[in-house]
Amino acid sequence: MIKEYQVTLTCESSKYRPVSTIVKNEEVCLLDKVAKKTIINKGIQKICIQRYWGSRDLKAYGYTKAKVREYDKEKIEKENKERYEKIKEAHYKDGSWKRPKEK
Repeated sequence: MIKEYQVTLTCESSKYRPVSTIVKNEEVCLLDKVAKKTIINKGIQKICIQRYWGSRDLKAYGYTKAKVREYDKEKIEKENKERYEKIKEAHYKDGSWKRPKEK
């Protein structure tokens, strides 16, 4: 079964913003170091192609850390919607936003 994984590259100095991409791969256990490394390598290749970077550019920009997580779009959208509702209610409560009038 094909699954989507999000690969994120970050730098240690926080000088550059994180860079991420979605990689499709066979379903694997992320605790397996070899499988995780192959997904990271695919992600690095895809990021380099998308940004026209070479392998030396990653080192020059300091992108040395990589993270992998399963990418479940429905779950992420649900979490974002819940977070937005909390923010919206807080703004309504403190008066910085006005509630829309019901028709």
